[in-house]
Amino acid sequence: MNAKTITTAALVVAALAAAALLCVDSTTREVDPPTPHAADAGDSAEVDIDFTRMNATMQATYTYRLAANPAEFAGKSMRVSGKFLTGVDEEDGERHYGCLVGNSAGCACCAASLVLEFVPKDSYAWPTNYPPEESQITISGTLEMFEVGDNMLRQPITRVPKLANADIAF
Repeated sequence: MNAKTITTAALVVAALAAAALLCVDSTTREVDPPTPHAADAGDSAEVDIDFTRMNATMQATYTYRLAANPAEFAGKSMRVSGKFLTGVDEEDGERHYGCLVGNSAGCACCAASLVLEFVPKDSYAWPTNYPPEESQITISGTLEMFEVGDNMLRQPITRVPKLANADIAF
């Protein structure tokens, strides 16, 4: 999986996330109060948005909002759990890391997900200091907008969200 695939996946699932809001019945629209999650039970770090403490409806809502308008969340600290993904960009040979965040519960249209790319805080050695691909991880960091593309080659510059200075727990 390369960087373009990770970024494209994040944009493609936005439509699925939008559909998630349409098929949730009225009995599940209530927002559950945050409850401790095993992954962050001992973590005292405060974050602005904590996906690990959200119910499925809130996760679907925030996944959609993040995919549709990532600039709204720029500068906010986040904590998310999901599957670890990695790949090398075929053009520049740089390794990229992502976390597949999603709601697989509920009806088929609610199985929306988002690949959130992250930049590790520490310079971990690949693959020694990373979990196996598709294993469960929890990452926390600050969402920043990065520019990709090259005007010299007449490619449009696109701003994509990434969690910068991310801490990884697995």
